[in-house]
This record gives sequence, C-alpha cells and structure tokens, in this order.
Amino acid sequence: MHSLKIITGLPRFCMRGRCWQLNMKQLKYVLVLANAGTFSKAADLLSISQPSLSQYVKNIEKELGIVLFDRTGGKLKLTDAGHVYIEAGRKILDLEKQMQDQFADLASHKIGRITVGTTPFRSVGMMPLIAAEFKKQYPGVCIVVDERGAYELLEALEQAEIDMCVCPLPEDTTLFDSEIIMEEELVLAVPAALADRFHAEQTEDRKYPVIDVFELEGKPFVMVTENQIMQKTLNRLCQEYDLHLTQSVVVKSLEAQIAMVQKGLGCALIPTGIEKISEGSKGILCFSLKQMLPRRKIAVLYRKDKYLSQAMRELIAVMQKIDW
Repeated sequence: MHSLKIITGLPRFCMRGRCWQLNMKQLKYVLVLANAGTFSKAADLLSISQPSLSQYVKNIEKELGIVLFDRTGGKLKLTDAGHVYIEAGRKILDLEKQMQDQFADLASHKIGRITVGTTPFRSVGMMPLIAAEFKKQYPGVCIVVDERGAYELLEALEQAEIDMCVCPLPEDTTLFDSEIIMEEELVLAVPAALADRFHAEQTEDRKYPVIDVFELEGKPFVMVTENQIMQKTLNRLCQEYDLHLTQSVVVKSLEAQIAMVQKGLGCALIPTGIEKISEGSKGILCFSLKQMLPRRKIAVLYRKDKYLSQAMRELIAVMQKIDW
C-alpha cells in the first residue's frame, strides 16, 4: 500500500527568526539562476527576458529582506543566505517531485518525466537503446538525459537535481542504492598511424588484439584530468607495472580524448563500446591488454531516500535486461 506525506499550504522559509511563504516558481527561478551563473543564460533556460528575471530576483530579495546573490564584478555568486535558500529549495522541489510520482502511480497513469544523468559518451552509446526499449512500455513518460562528468553526476544525484544516473560504480555508496547493469573492459586506443609500433596477437577470448602492458613504456598519451576515474586507473596501472608514459595532451572529456587520438597526438585508455560512436572512432585501433585490468562495474544509482515510481523501477529493469 502506498503512503503519502502531504504538506498543507505553501512551504515556509525561516531565517533569523523570520519566516516567509515560498512558491515553486520562486524556487525554480533562483535555482536555475544559481546553476546557470549568469542572468542571460538563466533567462534563456526559463524562456523569459533578462530584465524580467533580474527584477523578479530583486523582488524576492526585497520580500525576504536578504541578498541571495553577490553581483560584484559582474559575476553572480551565492551569498551565505543564498546557500541556505538554495539548500532548502532543492529539498522542497524534490519533495514535490516525489509526491507527484506517488500520485502518478496511484492513478495508474503512465505519464511523467524521469531525469537520467550520464556522461556524454554513455548518452550516445547506451541511452538510445535504453530509451527505445523503455518507451515501448511507457510511451507517455519523457526521459530527460542530463549529460555531465562522472564526478558531477554524483553531486547532482546527491542534490536531487536528477532522479538517477548511469556511471561506474563509485567506491563510496553511502548515500546511494545501486543496481549493476553491465561490466566493461578497459582497452588501449591507438592512432592508426602508430599501430605498427605495437606487437599484437589475436586471441579467441578477447574482443581486440592483445598487447603486453610493457609496450606502453614511453609512448605518448592523451590523458584526462587527475580527478577522473579513468586517469586514476591509468595512474594505478603505471604504478603497478612501473611504467613511464609521455603526457601529450590533457583534456576533460572522453569525446575530446578520442578526437585527440584520432589526430595522432597519442594513445588513451578508454572503456569498450567506443565503436558505437562511429565518427569518433575512425582512424583509431583498439587493443586489449595481456595483463587484464579489473572490469569496471557500470551501475544505475539513486539516492537511498528516493521514492522510485513504477516507471522508474521499470526503467532500471530495462537497463539490466539489455545485452550489453
């Protein structure tokens, strides 16, 4: 049996002994502005004029008697009061969304929206298959794909900006529940022009020709930033086998990394499935490593306190059923 927690009246925002009633439009406008960072970007996202948004925020600040944004130097920065407002606003909007999900289930309406966070790479390689299968059962449910970096996805999930995310299983899952949907091999991507520098052999049990890890010694590499999971994996590989690689270029995204490899700037450690981005993989050869790296568990994550609607549960089931 479903249980509902309903709050009567409008939510209240209290600070320094004063309380004000808030409405969802106010919360949405301030949250969008805080995320966008500028009035012009936020106005575009909200489909209103920049002067209108600026005046609206000034009215909110006047009503509350506090300043939400520091506008010094033309850059928007949340004040301490703004951070308190944002934190409360996210919780309120999340409660409203969860209540709507419960109402939709009770009414047996297969309608609504599910926001799935994922990296741009997985958005291309995985989400079309997931969405196509899911829409057969829930044609009225809109899937919103929110593309971010892996670290940013976990932050967005924690802040209730997305309903769930598809990413490598993190080491710390204290705040999240997870369902494993696939395991992937990490392989070496090499520019076609550099492929003859490697001695590879084909084996029946591996998808790509196999090379010894020691052949990476001294080779130029296109790397990603240090805080990213793939770079941490590459660093551990170098440490374990005492490898010394030449850092050619450092980028932030897998797509940029692939483009750099394609231009012959170096090799890269990437997850399998890159061939699904057909245009990006032209001019690139992939090799498996003889010393097999641990396969990465790819999971769908959601907050432990998150109410999962029937449609969300079915979406997760679809992800698990697909033969990756």
